[in-house]
Amino acid sequence: MRTRFAILTLFLMGMFLAPNNTSAAPLADVQNDRVTLAFPNTATFSATLNAAAPITSVTLEYGNEQQTCGDVIAKAYPQFTPSTFVSISWTWDMRQSGSLPPGATLWWRWRYTDQSGAEVVTQTQTATWLDDENDWQTLTGEDLRLHYYDLDASFAQTMLEAGLEGLRRNKEQAGLETDEPIDVYVYPNYDDLRDAILYEPSWTGGLAYSDFNIVIMGVSGSSSAWDKATVIHELTHVLVGHFAFSCIGTVPTWLNEGLAMYSEGELDSSMSSMLDQSIRSNSLLSLRSLNGSFSELPEKANLSYAQSQSVVKFLIDTYGQEKISQLLIALRDAKPIDTALREIYGFDTDGLEDAWRKSVNAVARPVSAQATAQPTPTFVPTYAPISGAPLAVTPTPYAIPTSSFGNGEEVPAGERTAPPLMLTISLLCFCLLFLLIIGVLVLGFIVRKDNYKAVQEQAGKNE
Repeated sequence: MRTRFAILTLFLMGMFLAPNNTSAAPLADVQNDRVTLAFPNTATFSATLNAAAPITSVTLEYGNEQQTCGDVIAKAYPQFTPSTFVSISWTWDMRQSGSLPPGATLWWRWRYTDQSGAEVVTQTQTATWLDDENDWQTLTGEDLRLHYYDLDASFAQTMLEAGLEGLRRNKEQAGLETDEPIDVYVYPNYDDLRDAILYEPSWTGGLAYSDFNIVIMGVSGSSSAWDKATVIHELTHVLVGHFAFSCIGTVPTWLNEGLAMYSEGELDSSMSSMLDQSIRSNSLLSLRSLNGSFSELPEKANLSYAQSQSVVKFLIDTYGQEKISQLLIALRDAKPIDTALREIYGFDTDGLEDAWRKSVNAVARPVSAQATAQPTPTFVPTYAPISGAPLAVTPTPYAIPTSSFGNGEEVPAGERTAPPLMLTISLLCFCLLFLLIIGVLVLGFIVRKDNYKAVQEQAGKNE
């Protein structure tokens, strides 16, 4: 998950842009400078500040480490009584701002001024946003750290090896690499996973946060193949998110999900059969409709993922890995998908669908008289497998919508938001002004009518 997510969090908590460097200041006299975590709800920053003169202002500067488009510092202004000795605290409530991913790094520092005008800035402190109730263990491999608890060590090693295999495949097949280790947090079940994050759907089974280089997932408890595929799938989203990171560009869902499933390997038999049946019955989805969010209906979602995998496989098998890298770079540079495709492959989205359909012996794409809308990608976490169902009918990891390309704090589809406050006030003022003008005109007409009547009555008396 899509950007973005923590930037929006900082805006909601009172975001201010400021340079990182600070002017020369007296040495801070601070004690008990710490953060107390009530995971996953709140982080309370506290300290005891001392100064030669009464402290008159205190600012908490805080944030989290992530991939962003610029330096962002959030500021909070805790209440206190001016004194030379001040105990201060302020709580970051994730229930209001939206939660950070487990494993994120928090940072903070205090900036305070005394009555003489001297400004002091404390040293920057850091902490890991993670619960301390579980006995987390860590396995380390090249460019990958796997954290787990209440799981067998051999199973954790299997998951680590699956992740390393996923990194290898992405490097060879799509030219995707990481420039720093990725952290994978594996929860022993889906309930523990959902307890660690706020405001996620009840069916969430895994999430990827590319801006943080973090993957979190629950273990199915029934299918190790499913679990290993989930690790590879989510790691791919982190790699794509880093490689194509942009503040203004987007990666189409079919490309992002297609790469994630392509890295898992061939489609399983059920997904492959579904795709073949759709080809035979001419019920394929248009590629443009897969630029944005996939359907939440299981059957259509499965087809969306199978079709995306097939399209990406066609591009790589036909034109090679290097062009996929070029496509992601073009999207990173904020080029629209059609422009990027034409520059690199010589066709747009429709042309790609035509070529792919021909390669799988599908009926030609129906031509619409009107341009097809391109929906905006939305944030959809990984589904958890259906507990207790026979393996043959359990949803496969290939059909799992994932989160990482969302990168942000997104409004769920269909959610309505209130109009901006200033717009509401402006419209209200305009209506009041309009009513005032009408009132003045009516009053003027009445007064004029009364004056005319009085003049007529006076004229009658004079006669």
